[in-house]
Amino acid sequence: MVALQPAWNRYVLPAASHSIDADSAQFSKLFSSSVVNTYEFVNPSPHRHLQRTSWNHWQLRDVVLCPSQKPELYSIYRCNVDKYDIQKQQSTRILGDLDFDPVSLAVGGDFVVVGGQRAELAVARLSDPCAPTVVRSGGSINNFVALDQSQTALPRRRFRDSAAFIEDGVTNLNIMSSSDMPRLLACNNDHTVRLMSLPDLRLVTELKFPTAVNYAAISPDGTKMCVVGDSNDVFLFSKRGDDFEKIATLTASNDAAFSCDWNQGSQFFAVGSQDGYATVWDIRSQQKMVQLETFQHGRSRGACRNVKFSPSGSVDLLAFSEHTSYVNVVDTRSFEKRQILCVSNSENETYGRAATGNAVQAAFSMADSPSMMGQDLQITGLRFASDSSALFVGLEELILEYTVDKIGRYSFSTSATI
Repeated sequence: MVALQPAWNRYVLPAASHSIDADSAQFSKLFSSSVVNTYEFVNPSPHRHLQRTSWNHWQLRDVVLCPSQKPELYSIYRCNVDKYDIQKQQSTRILGDLDFDPVSLAVGGDFVVVGGQRAELAVARLSDPCAPTVVRSGGSINNFVALDQSQTALPRRRFRDSAAFIEDGVTNLNIMSSSDMPRLLACNNDHTVRLMSLPDLRLVTELKFPTAVNYAAISPDGTKMCVVGDSNDVFLFSKRGDDFEKIATLTASNDAAFSCDWNQGSQFFAVGSQDGYATVWDIRSQQKMVQLETFQHGRSRGACRNVKFSPSGSVDLLAFSEHTSYVNVVDTRSFEKRQILCVSNSENETYGRAATGNAVQAAFSMADSPSMMGQDLQITGLRFASDSSALFVGLEELILEYTVDKIGRYSFSTSATI
């Protein structure tokens, strides 16, 4: 085991930070401050929902979704997809006994999609999930799937049919389509991101990369996309309808990345890397704002597997989960405050509470041991509720619901950046 670095909670600053407007410039003064771990943005005593979840690939930990305003969660358990009613605390099987182990999940509108380790894609309608369409798409594992419903937000730019071009190692193939149906975005180990129509799974756009692709995130305003994979490169695209244009290749840390996300204003994006860093950029300057180490940084179980911004309201939080046991919640107004959650299966385990104040020192001792109280808890997913009122953390035995202190978050300090 590598000893935990004493300055584990510091931010690593970019070599240069050039701002392009007053808002970006205001953040430069924050870089000199270390993060303070004495804040509670969420109630550290979670509600426990007895919904089991599974990670079917050790690096892919995004199998818990909260896709709408309804009090519902969708998750993967073994070869199944379940819907969990939060209020009724009841689980319903949506897709059962698939003939492959799903590793990625998307739900939106009337569609549910799962991706498998041997290029499988299963698509079903929530209104009639009994007859899913299962195909093979791509040459390898479908690491990530998502539903893009933003393609009609902007007028489409005309390309000739089957237009293809190559820019900085990324090949873009665009096939014209006039459909207004949601698009399926699939990231594959065969170095591609595919945009397909639903429900027929017809290829609309294909992007080819110099590395296996693990994750892609489209900004809430539908105009940008971030892509990460088995290198430390971060590929940034502008998006207009079904068309993508590469605008930058950035560098995250020193290892592969498995998650990325945009804040609700579409000006910040974050990347979670396997070597234990969560890195945030400002799209306006394309410069790193902050780079935060995970609590267990320096260990394999400290890999950053999932990053999520709060999606709505003036909550302004960034959550990122580690391979096991810990979730970090950061204030994105100043990036100076953080809460550490040490997850637990049992209400009687004291280390299930937030690591704040003196509890940080106790958490250090737990992190120095081979496991936490004899058991590392595998984190399977991380997701904010659509109204940002709760943070859900998937474990193998249950799903934890942490209530966000929205009233406290609506109170702005005099130094807060809005």
